[in-house]
Amino acid sequence: MKENKKKSRKTANKSKESSDAQKKKVIELLHEYNDLKDATQRVLEALSNLKCVPVGSVYATYNLPHNE
Repeated sequence: MKENKKKSRKTANKSKESSDAQKKKVIELLHEYNDLKDATQRVLEALSNLKCVPVGSVYATYNLPHNE
């Protein structure tokens, strides 16, 4: 019976470690996504300044969603 408890604890620990690793990976990917999105917005804003048009029209030109 003690061996079963030890095995279930090991399994629970592995599941928790796996879950923690997955959460960490998701957070890393979200940070990367946000950084890329911010950089894209800066480029689009710079492009709108160069063309002397509103940012919204640049989004429309490239069929990009403007409210996300």
